[in-house]
Amino acid sequence: MPSALTDLRFLVLSGKGGVGRTTVAAAIARAAAAVGRRVLIAQTDAVERLGKMLGRPGPIGSTVTNIAPGIDAVNMTPKESLHQYALLVLKYEAVYRALFASRAVRGFLSAIPGLDAYAMLGKAWWHTTEVRGDDHRADPRAAVAGGPPRPKYDLVILDGPASGHAIAMLKIPGAIIDAAPAGPLVKDARALRDLLSDPNRTALVVVTRPEELPASETRELVSAARRDLHIALGPVIVNVVPPDRLSHGPVATVLDRFGGRPSGDPALDATLDIAAGVRAHRQTAEAVIARLQTDPGLPLVLLPWLPSTDLGPREIDQLAAKLMGRP
Repeated sequence: MPSALTDLRFLVLSGKGGVGRTTVAAAIARAAAAVGRRVLIAQTDAVERLGKMLGRPGPIGSTVTNIAPGIDAVNMTPKESLHQYALLVLKYEAVYRALFASRAVRGFLSAIPGLDAYAMLGKAWWHTTEVRGDDHRADPRAAVAGGPPRPKYDLVILDGPASGHAIAMLKIPGAIIDAAPAGPLVKDARALRDLLSDPNRTALVVVTRPEELPASETRELVSAARRDLHIALGPVIVNVVPPDRLSHGPVATVLDRFGGRPSGDPALDATLDIAAGVRAHRQTAEAVIARLQTDPGLPLVLLPWLPSTDLGPREIDQLAAKLMGRP
């Protein structure tokens, strides 16, 4: 993983469903924490997996929770995110309750396209503005003689929704700026858009697998991002790359020699069939990776397949090491 990636303030992860976005988020967080960065993983109403990956038993809820050294996490829900954002604007819980208790207001809000997604994106953005030792957003006017306040989190990772939903989510700040009158909502939308469009602070990282369907969706996602969004694109992270140990050496020679022909030993034939399948899987993955190098043409980071269906801290540490360029 390029060192600049962990030096950013905000990473948005997206990709086809099932490619392992949460796994990659956990690995990036572990890699960043290993070099002293304070990290928050903000999930978007996700199924619980992250806590176990990083060694914390129990679910992660809508309250920010420490789950590993240097790593906090929150599993944002649309309702709670809207509540928290409204409190930032309205300032008082009583005002929020009086306003949002209105059936007409609730009906109006439910009819706004993308409001749920924007509430979660806005909450993730707000966490990038938090100051250490303070519950309020960073404000340049709060600077003191020793310099501006230090952010609570050096890096916020948005474990975002799947491809199409992510594009829609990231377009909302611009739509608000174009459509809404001046006010707190537009002010925050401008700040969010400024963050998203700053390549020194933000990147969209697409996660995929070395398979045809996820790779095709990756190309579509990157194309849409380049066309519709003002956001820097990080590397494409290719997850679950099969091993290549059967593509070379004596085993490959044996597979070439037998070529699927019976050896006379059923057990040996079964073993050779499995080995041939593993090698074919790797060959298919190599072809997909080669096409990704051309289209979308972004740098690729390859993460290996791990022999486990229940990833925990040990496996996440292995992936973090790969991201950091260690064997």
